Amino acid sequence: MKLSLVAEVSLPEGVDAFHLSKTSLTAGDGALWGVVNVEDKDEWETWIVRADGEGLAHHALSAADVEDVFSGQAIVDVGGGSVAVVLSADVVRVLDPACSVVADLVIERAHELRQAELQITPSTARGERGGAHILRLGSRFGARTLVSLQLDVASGSASWGTPFSLDPSAYPVDRYGSDDFEGNDDPTPPIVGDVANLDDGILVSTEGSNEFVLRYGADFFTVDRVNDDGSVAARIHEQSGWKRMPGKHGWQGRITSDGDAVIVTPVFSSGEWKGKQRILCLADGSFEALSMPRGASKSTLLDVRDGRAWLFDGSARLLYCDLLGE
Repeated sequence: MKLSLVAEVSLPEGVDAFHLSKTSLTAGDGALWGVVNVEDKDEWETWIVRADGEGLAHHALSAADVEDVFSGQAIVDVGGGSVAVVLSADVVRVLDPACSVVADLVIERAHELRQAELQITPSTARGERGGAHILRLGSRFGARTLVSLQLDVASGSASWGTPFSLDPSAYPVDRYGSDDFEGNDDPTPPIVGDVANLDDGILVSTEGSNEFVLRYGADFFTVDRVNDDGSVAARIHEQSGWKRMPGKHGWQGRITSDGDAVIVTPVFSSGEWKGKQRILCLADGSFEALSMPRGASKSTLLDVRDGRAWLFDGSARLLYCDLLGE
């Protein structure tokens, strides 16, 4: 699959785009939203950025908006080119396409999330059914919990649903060679890499059972359609048995904003793909290799929507591309 450069957008000096890949969301107007940190005068700020063919706009969060150094933000596609940014369990901020604040909404039932010690993770929420968006919750080491966010911008209301996890018995957990798991017989839900609440149900990618992938490697990767109670309705793709293979293995999955595919990024550079991304097409289960634009061979594919793709060059540029067949 070939990508043809349409436009490039410069990011500011001193940008740290560590959370960009997890928070990238392409709105219906084709603009890319995401979260970055920017160093300014020896201080760090968290920016919500919006990029389109005309350039970059941003909304800087204040110190009061960011709970602590480890806190994350989630971006929700609310339609019309606008987004809602979940700042904490208590507050969601609505931004229009100019990055101006439309409203700050108090989220009801936040105490239930806090009692369960569930945290907002850097992530996105795309698609909705009955006004409900689905978000990942967990820690900076891994998100194992899902929760619905009932959001009505017009009426100014927001409320959390009841948190739930995926059914652990439906996943190929493999403790082979992992002494850390000895004596722990309680099954744990898988780590959710990404989630989207689409018309035909909740689509999730899972990234194994071990939070410390860089140290131990993952045991499996799946893409599933799941029900509202966390049970698996259909397994779309599965890779497993990695713990019994030489070396360490692991994939990260990002569902595209159009819901048609999953961007798969290997955690390690070993293996058949040599660390290069591929696109898993949900319609037929095929994998497509990527042919990057000239001069952008080491870029990371962030998102795809309606035949257009956004890349990050790893340094200071966002690249807007046409996505073409071979």
